[in-house]
Amino acid sequence: MNMDGGLGPSLFPLHRCKTIHLVRHAQGKHNVEGETNYKAYLSSEYFDAPLTQLGWQQY
Repeated sequence: MNMDGGLGPSLFPLHRCKTIHLVRHAQGKHNVEGETNYKAYLSSEYFDAPLTQLGWQQY
């Protein structure tokens, strides 16, 4: 199967390709604090920040 979804040769054979999964976590309290104070991202207080209400909806 080629990149267009059809059968036949492909420019990039599957055995030579890698799949990359991009995942974004839901909004946490560190995201909200980081918008107003960038240094909040470095705070150990937010190392494992809980989700905000919006974050739970995104989850």
